[in-house]
Amino acid sequence: MGFSDEVIKRCRELCERLRAYPDILESQREVLEEIYDLMERSNAIHVYGIGRSGSAALSLALRLKHFRYNVWFIGDIVKERIKENDVVILFSGSGVTAEIVNIAESAKQEGAKVVAISSYRESPLGRLADVFLYLPGGMRKGERWGYTEAQLTESPFYGAGEFEVLAYLFQETLVTAIGKFKGILPSKVVEEHFRDQKVVKS
Repeated sequence: MGFSDEVIKRCRELCERLRAYPDILESQREVLEEIYDLMERSNAIHVYGIGRSGSAALSLALRLKHFRYNVWFIGDIVKERIKENDVVILFSGSGVTAEIVNIAESAKQEGAKVVAISSYRESPLGRLADVFLYLPGGMRKGERWGYTEAQLTESPFYGAGEFEVLAYLFQETLVTAIGKFKGILPSKVVEEHFRDQKVVKS
């Protein structure tokens, strides 16, 4: 068996695992409504995650900018301070990542609303959240688990990859749904995407 055979085999296996994604969101309709309502009513949206979760968070921040939301990625050097009536969207599969939990605590102290996207509702992040969206596959760090042991799960994904893939799918789903729901034309998004880019002529 060649490597390409392994690639196709794993592709089918991973896609089969992800077939439950629509049902995961279907069971959380009220949560989705709450997230949208908070985003629409907030003065600013702050988004953050670390590692591969951070990639999904950063993608969400960039895409929301194209829809003209007042959005900030907390990991940027230039960013706005979290204030009252803001919403903070935090991605963490485990819900125990110290930096993420610290941001959630600070946001609560400032009077901002915290949206947690995680696999563990009873995690420190989950307990701090005003709104909790469940996505499976995050590593269960802590609770007597070491980092290495936490990656040894029954999932076909390595190292909590299932959560990261679903987190990216969720941000794509959320952004697409917002665009369709608000009737935003794709051409308007393209204009925003290229708005600050200049063609340099030599």
